[in-house]
Amino acid sequence: MFSSNNYESSQSCWNDKLQRLETWLSGSRDFRVSENVVLQDFPESGRGLYQKSGKTTKNDVVVTIPSDYQLNFHTVVYHMSQFNPNLDFEGITCEQPNIEKIYTTDPRFKMYGILSKEEVLELSSFQLLCLYIILEWKLLSLCCTTESFWKPFFDVFPSADELKSIPALWELSNDVTNKQLFNCLPFASKSHAERIVALVRNDWTVIKPIIEKWCDMIDTGNGLNVTPQDFYSDFLHIYFVINSRCLYIQIPLKDNIADNFTLVPYVDFLNHDADSERYCTPKVNKLKRGKCGLGTFSIVGGTHEYKQDGEQILLSYGAHSNDFLLNEYGFVLPTNKWNYVDVSPHCESLINDTMVQDFLKANDFWGDYTISEGDISFRLLVAFAAKVCPDFKKVEKFMLGYLTEGSFDPDMKTLTQHFLHVLDEEFKSQISNVQALTDADPMCANNVLIIYQGYERILRSLI
Repeated sequence: MFSSNNYESSQSCWNDKLQRLETWLSGSRDFRVSENVVLQDFPESGRGLYQKSGKTTKNDVVVTIPSDYQLNFHTVVYHMSQFNPNLDFEGITCEQPNIEKIYTTDPRFKMYGILSKEEVLELSSFQLLCLYIILEWKLLSLCCTTESFWKPFFDVFPSADELKSIPALWELSNDVTNKQLFNCLPFASKSHAERIVALVRNDWTVIKPIIEKWCDMIDTGNGLNVTPQDFYSDFLHIYFVINSRCLYIQIPLKDNIADNFTLVPYVDFLNHDADSERYCTPKVNKLKRGKCGLGTFSIVGGTHEYKQDGEQILLSYGAHSNDFLLNEYGFVLPTNKWNYVDVSPHCESLINDTMVQDFLKANDFWGDYTISEGDISFRLLVAFAAKVCPDFKKVEKFMLGYLTEGSFDPDMKTLTQHFLHVLDEEFKSQISNVQALTDADPMCANNVLIIYQGYERILRSLI
């Protein structure tokens, strides 16, 4: 049981880390936090920014973080170039390091020195940041007493335990406790988790040889050898810190949308709400770049007016369903207006006539079938029309908007209701399966239950 004394001790420790973070950020004149907000941690609502006085209204600046204090492809390249003169990207890297100190003092001269400009550029943002943070946060402490510039930021990263509800981690870390729970995930959640698992495994394959070379350079002082596998759990922790905390910013050196992100201290404490259009949004000032980075990152107020003391300041993560939120951030919302059910496998198994399948594929109506509260997607209705009507010309007219779904009744209505009731039975069965998993982590299991309960609400709106 977590006692109040434990909580108070944890709070004191966290407050110390927060104070060090704010002192570190105050090293820049561009760091700003509104005097109307305060960063707090409550057992009920969690860590976040809260209104403490006055008002926060539209376009009010809540917090501004300078570019030099963000972690992204550009700032990492800049800091690495301080130890490797070969990383000379125009307009990004620092002045030439002091060559006389190479290999004689800071071990990073030697460790970053093995990387060529071409090798660094080939790495994705995820791969480069994972490598960099592993060295600066974990490896550096093994071979010297030098602290990373980023240590105050690293110290307030969410713990591995705080990220445990992300489904991909259940698979990647061989979490026996939640292994069965992973198999109980809805189709959309499981598919999403499996995509993340594949990306993580690929990234580890890419960066592992570099970590291996770094491990060979480390003198722990006690004769113990370290291997890349010793840092695999750290890699997973860091990967999902990045994935759950990154914010969009354009990275000129990279042309892949997945590379366009930055980690922003302080801003990553803001939590999400489904009414994303009402709450705070990010703003990048590209003209204020500092000595490195891509511009100051600010959070500004939305149309919602904060005026109640203790009201939590919320950030728009986007219009995301619970399936998405669970996989990317590790949480779900009790009610979420962006929820939908991906019923593609259910519909595709229902349509077993190859002529109907070929017709839908030829017209680009095969797959991607969804339902949401009060709404059956048009793609699904077209698939049902093709299932119940052998006259494909008539279905084509429906596709083009010349006919309504009522033109295919009563067969269409009968099939739709049958389909929804079959889904209802499946979801009820899955809820029972999740409730029966006594070994699963209670919080993780409850998140999965909330997703299924959201599905049930959608079905009730349609049946």
